[in-house]
Amino acid sequence: MTIARSTEARPADGLEADFVLVSDRAQLGEILWRVRDGRLRTNIGTVATFDGACAAFNRTKRISGKTIIRVRP
Repeated sequence: MTIARSTEARPADGLEADFVLVSDRAQLGEILWRVRDGRLRTNIGTVATFDGACAAFNRTKRISGKTIIRVRP
């Protein structure tokens, strides 16, 4: 994946947080093979439905790992 920097002029306060992520098919394929081979592990904390997305992100207890929102059953 490539991060393409903004081409706009820098803001007066010197802060800029805008970026674009460009997917690369070959790189995504390599990531997939590393997961399948066991060379790369995912860190999934919880999987929630689309309807339960707000509750998944507004938990009072901290959960280790990424939150996955399942859009389709």
